[in-house]
Amino acid sequence: MKTIVLWILLTVTVLLTGLTAEAFPKGENPVVGQTYYITGRNVWIRDEPNTNIEAIASYRFGEPVTLLGVEGNGQWAHVRLCNGWDRYVHMDYVGPMSAVKAKQKSTSEFMITLDRIYDDVERLMESMYPNGPNDKAPSPSQRAASCKALTQRLNDVNINLANSSLAANAKNEIRNMIQRVGNLVKYLETWDKGGEDKYTPYFLDEFMPEYDRIGDLYR
Repeated sequence: MKTIVLWILLTVTVLLTGLTAEAFPKGENPVVGQTYYITGRNVWIRDEPNTNIEAIASYRFGEPVTLLGVEGNGQWAHVRLCNGWDRYVHMDYVGPMSAVKAKQKSTSEFMITLDRIYDDVERLMESMYPNGPNDKAPSPSQRAASCKALTQRLNDVNINLANSSLAANAKNEIRNMIQRVGNLVKYLETWDKGGEDKYTPYFLDEFMPEYDRIGDLYR
């Protein structure tokens, strides 16, 4: 998934009354222009405010969105995603940070951090395949610098995990996931020396099944 960054300034902030949504505390109404958060796991994102429209993507628990409006009798949030897209998500799965914290598990912070690192790993991988004549794949030195930064972020997660009070089984499972994300980074580091051929098979056969399983348990 290519990230298309659009810098658009929202100039209108309108309080919407008479709207209710599962993720909003009683008495709190959505505000256009405000940043809210996805309150469900892998929530479907659609091009139109209609469940009959095929979902184009899913957004993860805790990811930020900017509210652009509310449609469909208060059922659908028109939101701007962090990649700049304007799309729709059901209002039951959009809410303030308080709603996110109310649903968080003790392991959620670690998994959300890993999600973001993994997203950056995938963006780096995709950048190796330029989209057009004006795009260029990162040079070996640029790729090496990116991989070094990703590895440091994974190391930081490991340190924080070791110092946490999580149960041993949860720590082991999350360490397993850190290692698997690290393996993807290693294939990017060795892209020109066999890593390119190893990345996709590992991703499909070993990474994603565990990523989904551990995410279900600990996100």
